[in-house]
Amino acid sequence: MNSLKKRTSGIFGNVSLTLKIAAIMFVMALVLGAVINYFHGRMLKEQFNAQLTERLDGQSAENRQIFDSYFLGYRRAAGALANNNAMAAYVKNAAWENGQTPAPPVKTYEEEEIPQWLPRASVLKYYVGIEYAMLYGADGSLREVYNETSDPMSGVFSNLAQLRLPPEQSRITSLGGINYILASEEVKDAAGNKAAVLVIAHRLNNDLLQHTMGALTDRRTIVLADAKDHTIIAINRPELLTTEKKLEDLNNNFIFGGKSFLDYGENELYLMFASLIPLSDVNVIREKVQSGNKRFSIISGAVLILAFIVIMLYITMRIKMLDNYVSTVSKEHLGIEPHGVLAGDQLMVLEQRFHSLFDEIIVAKAQIEARAEELERINKELKEATAQLIQSAKLSALGELTAGIAHELNQPLNGIKIICQSILKDIQKGRHDPEELVTDLSDIVKQVDKMAAIIDHMRVFTRRTEAMNTEILDINSVVEEPFKLLDQQLKNIGIIITKNLAPDLPQIKGDVIRLEQVFINLITNARNAMRDDPKRDKHLKISTYLLPPDKVVVEIGDTGAGVPEAIKDKIFQPFFTTNAPGKGTGLGLSVSKKIIEEHGGAISVESVAGKGTIFRIMLPTMEGERYAAT
Repeated sequence: MNSLKKRTSGIFGNVSLTLKIAAIMFVMALVLGAVINYFHGRMLKEQFNAQLTERLDGQSAENRQIFDSYFLGYRRAAGALANNNAMAAYVKNAAWENGQTPAPPVKTYEEEEIPQWLPRASVLKYYVGIEYAMLYGADGSLREVYNETSDPMSGVFSNLAQLRLPPEQSRITSLGGINYILASEEVKDAAGNKAAVLVIAHRLNNDLLQHTMGALTDRRTIVLADAKDHTIIAINRPELLTTEKKLEDLNNNFIFGGKSFLDYGENELYLMFASLIPLSDVNVIREKVQSGNKRFSIISGAVLILAFIVIMLYITMRIKMLDNYVSTVSKEHLGIEPHGVLAGDQLMVLEQRFHSLFDEIIVAKAQIEARAEELERINKELKEATAQLIQSAKLSALGELTAGIAHELNQPLNGIKIICQSILKDIQKGRHDPEELVTDLSDIVKQVDKMAAIIDHMRVFTRRTEAMNTEILDINSVVEEPFKLLDQQLKNIGIIITKNLAPDLPQIKGDVIRLEQVFINLITNARNAMRDDPKRDKHLKISTYLLPPDKVVVEIGDTGAGVPEAIKDKIFQPFFTTNAPGKGTGLGLSVSKKIIEEHGGAISVESVAGKGTIFRIMLPTMEGERYAAT
């Protein structure tokens, strides 16, 4: 506190916050402009580089796909041309003689002179670029040639065998020092036999790459080079090249977007496919970005400074309002007398008020912590009392079942006694049969197992558990459990039990012992309601069903006297009972209601005087619990 007084009593503390802000503004304007320009410039540079890299990579992949598709187009074009009707008819009428010596002269069609075995020029333009179309006889000798160029055709095409071109294939190869794309297709007669072979070719040059890119030629730049010595073979935009002969010569004027190597099966050339972006295009983009960056920096700097001034003025106003509010609350609600009106830095004034206030809060906090510990102790005692209450209700219910349990155990004991007496008589008279003895002893074991099951169920039921032990349950199985202890009692007093348990109900999550305690309480109440009822027909009906979308319902109904309307709202209160003094604790229904609510469910009652009572329990399914949690 002393250090606070020293800081607020100096010259700096006596100056108003508004004046300090005015002094800082000028410096902030300069610093903020420089910082924004620096960091924003770096950001734009990184963004520009990232977008450029992304553009290069994307363009490289697209260019390669376009080139691959164009290359495969030669195979498709050869197949389409070789299998049209005009080709088949022409070859059939040509009647070439295979193996003729000397070989007949080759018929050549120049430029605009389209042979009969090719489509018209208006149709041919829709195919891939074709510089040469060669028709070979079945023996592989060249018969006719269509030369779309003005350059003479190389002599390597005179015989099909020299091309080393498998039938019905396309490839890139070097012939006579010139690189070509070749594609072949057999021309077959009506019987399916080879009558001729069509070969189409195009030199691997600039014209081919321009055909490949088509309308994109002005916006995409690709180059083919020898992969070994990087000599440039072809480029689709030759006007961009001057004296460059190798890829390395392009580094000063181009950026390489990507490189890949052509691999078309038997391709004997090792070629590199690369995409380029001229530096002139990059410089145009960079200049636009830099110009936009400058405009953005100027505008954003001005906006930020203006916004900073407005925000600081707003903060000053809010500080004054907060100072007034703290003073009012301290005086009127906390009984703390604040300091008088303080001049100087509003933040430091507010700091003084908060220090005074917090000193009082620290004292109050210690008192609250002591009270919280006391409440925690009380809450722990309450939980222990609740667990004891549940256990007490459980033992009380078991006490009411004692007579029936004794009867349940007495039945198998009488059976064992009768069987043993029969065995003893047979042994005394020397007429016992080993097979009958085995059967009798097996019956004794069954009766013993039955008694053990009853005793084990009682032991599990009476076990004290302070916390819920939840597991995934089938509600029908839980409903069936109480009848292991109550079935014979109900039948002894003439109660007819009806069970309508819906099959394939969704599973629930709960504590099987606590849920069983609820059903034992309700069934016992139903038994007591019908025990002294003069009606001859006494029915106990247990039903289970699904209440869409996510509730399982258990109904326990009896034909007893019913619950009077006057006490229907009280039956779930602790220690409320309609039994005679000494008979019942009044905890059964209140504990049952608590257990069902712990499972996220609800319990209700419907009763008509003189006709009976129905208790209805609704429990959430596993799907319902997940929905609630979400």
